[in-house]
Amino acid sequence: MKKVFLWLLVISMIAVFSLAGCKEEAAEEEVAEEEVAEEEVAEEEVAEEEEVVEVDPASFVGEISLMTFMDEMTVQGPNGEPTMVEMFNEVYPNITVNITKVPSGEMVERINTVLSAGTGIPDVWVGEQSWVLKWINADVWENLSAAPYNADALAEDHFEYVKDLARDADGNLRALTHQATPGALFYRRSMAQEVFGVSEPDEVAALVSDWDSYIETGMTIRDELGGYMTAGPSDIQRYFFFAKQQPWVVDGALVVEDVVLNYLDVAKTIRDENLDAGADMWSAEWSGGMNGNTFTYSMPTWGLFFVIEPTITEPAEPAEGVEYSFGDWGLTHGPASYMWGGTWQGISKTSENKDLAWEFVKYLTTNKEFLQSWSELRGDFTSDIAVDEIVAATSARPSLGGQNHMQYFLDEAIALSDSGWASRITEYDEDVQQAFLSALGDYVNGNTTRDEAIQAWKDAVAALYPEITVE
Repeated sequence: MKKVFLWLLVISMIAVFSLAGCKEEAAEEEVAEEEVAEEEVAEEEVAEEEEVVEVDPASFVGEISLMTFMDEMTVQGPNGEPTMVEMFNEVYPNITVNITKVPSGEMVERINTVLSAGTGIPDVWVGEQSWVLKWINADVWENLSAAPYNADALAEDHFEYVKDLARDADGNLRALTHQATPGALFYRRSMAQEVFGVSEPDEVAALVSDWDSYIETGMTIRDELGGYMTAGPSDIQRYFFFAKQQPWVVDGALVVEDVVLNYLDVAKTIRDENLDAGADMWSAEWSGGMNGNTFTYSMPTWGLFFVIEPTITEPAEPAEGVEYSFGDWGLTHGPASYMWGGTWQGISKTSENKDLAWEFVKYLTTNKEFLQSWSELRGDFTSDIAVDEIVAATSARPSLGGQNHMQYFLDEAIALSDSGWASRITEYDEDVQQAFLSALGDYVNGNTTRDEAIQAWKDAVAALYPEITVE
């Protein structure tokens, strides 16, 4: 009996010591885990502190070269508003920007020439929507999605389409933009009121909701006022080109969609019915209609402050017989959505000043304070949705009778971004469309038949791009 008792006592003591050992081991593990967790938190806090450390812009010292066609970079606003470069230098006083200003029509040739030569390549150059893809896909610009740029995070609030347009085949950003450029139908309020008894944007939109109503409205303007619906048939091109559902070129072949051929029919009706002023875009007759008897102009964001407002604002020395139409305009949605233009900035892969060039591009395209100031100073619509929402909350444009044009453009840009149209853009677009417009001009002027115009367009595309199959 004593042996049994002693045996039970030994077992109990072993159990007690084992339990104590387990508790001690568990306690040590818990302490170790807490120490690791504390170390991880400390590391995260250090990382966060490192992330928010800001470098003094004045510490960046040196020079960069810039090639651009943009007036915004070099020309002050009508009331002395600073240029983009001047605003950049207010924050980065020690980076000198050496600007080479090139006419937009010469930009592609100038850049291609220096790229071929391998010398004289600017640190930064600007691409326009019509031909920016030539450089996006040519691997001549830095990959801004990669470190140290990490541009995707900085451009998180940008409209998707302005980013998609600047992505290479692997999805990397090769350029950034400060703007988005949705289009609108600008119209004369007084003419709408006199003829239709309405003048507000939604009311006028109902008069041009499709091409049948657009033409019917034009006939009424012609009959009642002796006015014109539009300045010329080429003015409405982007309504049709942006309504396409496929790229111009698919699998190496030209795609001819019905919506494009319908442009021929609508343009011919407009001309035959005397609904356009017969003016060539950018001519004196074309812009003169803004203070005359042309009811609508189809223009994007920049068209307001670069084209319409300078024309309709009475100058210090008014032209004799001109009644300036400032304040008599509105803007609304036309028969379809579209965009026009836009500028993207990229950094040369050969640049020896990539750090300074990046500060320039980054500031002008992703700095929210700059973008808001630029928008409020110049009336430009930015690429940043968050900034546009702030500006649109209080926007009222005097030239448009106090209308909030920013809210309209915000809604349009969101719709365009959601439409996926950027995936249909190709590097052939500008040339294919210009060839189409040339053929359209001959057709509406009565120099060719419809079939001849279509064939002339196809022949022109085949001559420009022998590698494209044209049927």
